[in-house]
Amino acid sequence: MAGTRAGFHTTRWSLVQQAGAAESTAAQDALNELCTAYWRPLYAEVRRRGFSPADAQDVTQEFFARLLRRQSFGRADRQRGRFRTFLLAALDHVLMDHWRDERAQKRGDGAAVLPLDADEVEQWYQELPANDADAAAAFDQRWALVLMERGLQALRQDYAAGGRGALFEALKPYLAAEAGDEGYAQAAADAGLSENSFRVAVHRFRKRFRDSVREQVEATVADPAEAAEEMRHLFGV
Repeated sequence: MAGTRAGFHTTRWSLVQQAGAAESTAAQDALNELCTAYWRPLYAEVRRRGFSPADAQDVTQEFFARLLRRQSFGRADRQRGRFRTFLLAALDHVLMDHWRDERAQKRGDGAAVLPLDADEVEQWYQELPANDADAAAAFDQRWALVLMERGLQALRQDYAAGGRGALFEALKPYLAAEAGDEGYAQAAADAGLSENSFRVAVHRFRKRFRDSVREQVEATVADPAEAAEEMRHLFGV
């Protein structure tokens, strides 16, 4: 990301905010990266509001076409700090414009602005647990799921880069604290570690996962100092 927790440097989202309406390649790249990373909760919210898969794909593409063109979103306030808050407010505004009544070819001039995998995201949506929460709460829960997925993927890549991909796979089943100590002896043996070394590796793995998720969170807030509050809101930690 653009900075570190220690320095409280610019995050991806604050870079976009600071650029405002001015032309900035770095800000545009940051916005593209954020949109590509976090489009699935938007699609899920459009689906939740009754759109068919095909219409939801069109609406989601049009939403990002408008965003990436830096058009005004009316009531969506860029200064509210959190990227997810901005996105949900902006989506409400777009849906109020009745985009589903427009022809698909008029949406974004018929061009896909993000590489959205329609089949993958629809399967992801169908596998989400039933949720009777209000729109904001449901959106936040799906947002949290994506943050965890991205944090885990980043951690997997880190272990693989260090030649420890097999250890990652051995540790992953013990990511949740409630997994307990059951099965450590066999898992340790399979990983070629002593049981005590495996316990230490599990402890470090959990901590590195939390740090990895926090790094994902930091990219979506205006200041990394806000990450702790965002973590509490999304994960209760």
